[in-house]
Amino acid sequence: MAKAIVLLSALCVLAIANFAAADFEVFDVEGKVFCDTCRLGFVTSLSDTIEGATVRLACRDIVTNNVTFSTEGKTDNAGKYTLTVEGDHENDICEVSLVNSPREDCKEIVPEFITNRIVCSKNVGMHNAVRFVNPLFFRKSKPIDGCKELIEQMELVDLSILDNEKN
Repeated sequence: MAKAIVLLSALCVLAIANFAAADFEVFDVEGKVFCDTCRLGFVTSLSDTIEGATVRLACRDIVTNNVTFSTEGKTDNAGKYTLTVEGDHENDICEVSLVNSPREDCKEIVPEFITNRIVCSKNVGMHNAVRFVNPLFFRKSKPIDGCKELIEQMELVDLSILDNEKN
């Protein structure tokens, strides 16, 4: 029995070591695209995901600024996208950016939320071939009904100053 436990333990250690030393040549980059319905720059209970939004992942050489890799994809019905990156891009700056929204009511691209940087290298201590990106946002031209109440609920700002400015 003791030999079986030692053998099983040794196999587990070898499996973990093999996984840790895995050489990923392909990375999946995953994220979501939202419609910023309240124009706040972060996901709220009133935010919608956008189906069919186009996103692009591009990697540029850190020295020459030349594009070394580029791919595009579309979001699914839950607003999620998965982009496959081939090769190691340790010496590159890789960014996921918004390209197009299929929603006429939510097409505005906000410069500070147009891209997210992502590490696409196997030499960063990550032992997983999936990299997750912060949400990206298109936004409506005006906040929808309910945003003021949501902001009050979240206690983000004292909205009474807005009432004072009207007078």
